[in-house]
Amino acid sequence: MAISMQQARDLFNLSRSKLCCPVSAPKPCIPFLYPDDGCWGRAHEMCRLMIAEGASPLKVWIYGGLRVDTSNNPNCYVRWGWHVAPTLDVSTSRGVRRYVIDPSLFNSPVTTATWKSVQGDPSAQLVYTSASVFHRSYSGATITDPGYSQTRSVLSTYRNRLKLRSADNGPPPYFNCLTKPPGVQWYGTIAGNASRRWFTWGWNPKWHVIWTIMPLTQCPGGPQLKWNVQVERATSNQCTYWITVTNLTPDTVRFEGRYDILSR
Repeated sequence: MAISMQQARDLFNLSRSKLCCPVSAPKPCIPFLYPDDGCWGRAHEMCRLMIAEGASPLKVWIYGGLRVDTSNNPNCYVRWGWHVAPTLDVSTSRGVRRYVIDPSLFNSPVTTATWKSVQGDPSAQLVYTSASVFHRSYSGATITDPGYSQTRSVLSTYRNRLKLRSADNGPPPYFNCLTKPPGVQWYGTIAGNASRRWFTWGWNPKWHVIWTIMPLTQCPGGPQLKWNVQVERATSNQCTYWITVTNLTPDTVRFEGRYDILSR
């Protein structure tokens, strides 16, 4: 049965709300921030959540020489031989269209064509199955997991890998994979339950500058950072801002130090 686009967004957000904080990754969270592997476990858990809400998802499997750019891997990309995600049939002004629910790649539901296009192989093969298929091999052999025990095992494996990567390399996203947007003065990383001060100098004291600290490390459930700003009049025509950031969580957090000049 087709659903509305708003219902599809709500189901996407339901899945994404289960995202793992990468450093601690407490069960039963879903390790979307470890895109390297484990997609079949993520997809089966997402289908379970959507079915519990009364939806009727399917799954789409893609096979090929896949390569996806991502800031959630220190190399800034992952390679796959195959990938899978849930789909939903959505009523649109152009009729019923199939949308993919894949928080490991996107921030909202996308069409299957869009989902395929980011995976780097235009000749890749798409195969649709019911939501009950837990794993499908290249040859087409399928495994089911009606009790979700295998699903829990897969999620546990990749939660642990996400935690290990975060311990070795820090949590995602990785700064070397990011392009600094306008209005971002610096990227910072702060350990759990820590406070640290940064400074930025050479600002015109005639300007009205505001500063915002925006977490980049995804970790739903509560506030992560707070900050305060102090200012030094370094010379007659320059000032320095001193910005103290406090991590309110036990997990390491990466962030953007943003500014905006309200008047000059």
